Amino acid sequence: MIHWTRVGMLVRAGATHRQMVRALGVNVALLYTAVFGFGALIAGLAGVIAGPITSVQVGMGEQILILAFVVVVIGGLGSVRGALFGALAVGLVDTLSRVFLPTLLRQVMGGSNADALASGMSSMSIYLLMALVLLIRPQGLLARTT
Repeated sequence: MIHWTRVGMLVRAGATHRQMVRALGVNVALLYTAVFGFGALIAGLAGVIAGPITSVQVGMGEQILILAFVVVVIGGLGSVRGALFGALAVGLVDTLSRVFLPTLLRQVMGGSNADALASGMSSMSIYLLMALVLLIRPQGLLARTT
């Protein structure tokens, strides 16, 4: 939507050249209010979808917010395609570490100790991925170039 529609073109132009877009007759404040409202609508829809799966409580989005921050940092700021690749990378690393780390650690140490260590290490795996990406490419995988 951001790359192939007229509204997307106006949002991108308003982000970089606000005065020029305003001079062309576009109400930039109204446009950004509509974009914010659409984002809030999508976030509310995500909450409605996640409500039956997780427990609904105050602060229920904190874990998702931290995970979203990691995805954006890995993908690169300002890149929707980077966020997609970052989300795929985070999902794969998290899932694979939760599946294979306990088995690998059981070969080295006892069962309960291996499970406890694997649980902690698998929780850290996405942050280790983020640190690795930031070491190799500090701007993220597909950062927006302007």
